[in-house]
Amino acid sequence: MRILRLFKVLLILLIIQGCTYLRETPSYREAEWEAWREARNRVVPAESAEFYTEYSQLLGYELNGNENPELIREVVSWLGTPYRYGGINKSGADCSGFAKVVYRDVYGINLERVTVNMAQNSRRISKRNLQEGDLVFFRINSRRISHVGIYLSNNKFIHASASRGVVVNDLDEDYYSRRFAFGGRVGR
Repeated sequence: MRILRLFKVLLILLIIQGCTYLRETPSYREAEWEAWREARNRVVPAESAEFYTEYSQLLGYELNGNENPELIREVVSWLGTPYRYGGINKSGADCSGFAKVVYRDVYGINLERVTVNMAQNSRRISKRNLQEGDLVFFRINSRRISHVGIYLSNNKFIHASASRGVVVNDLDEDYYSRRFAFGGRVGR
């Protein structure tokens, strides 16, 4: 009888302790929300200072904080892509292939595949009126348009260079300033 009584007391203590444990443990839903709140707080918003600091370093110039984060992320993902004539992906791209894919992915705009056609179908913009995302056209070896890039900000543009792949350059660099033809704006 004594063992039975001891067993009952232990059982009651276990039940009480078990109920206390259950009350202190958050429900699955509460735990899920808490995990979501913690994850949300770890995500750095695109407009944060950290975003612009990090991407300024990757692009090699100071972003002004007003850039389109989607465009910036996309073009940075292309940096270092090798040049390949006729290429349209990150294993190799030429200048018009690069511009075409970035415009499609960022703006949902389907550009022509050939640089001269891009130039013909864009609204001409002077160098001083360039805005982020405008196309920049160059006459490299002739009088006709033969090269395209995408204007970023602070006089910088990104393009697929035949010798260096996808890189950022300044429009005032001697080579590009002498060959700059005009800017072009398409459907934005």
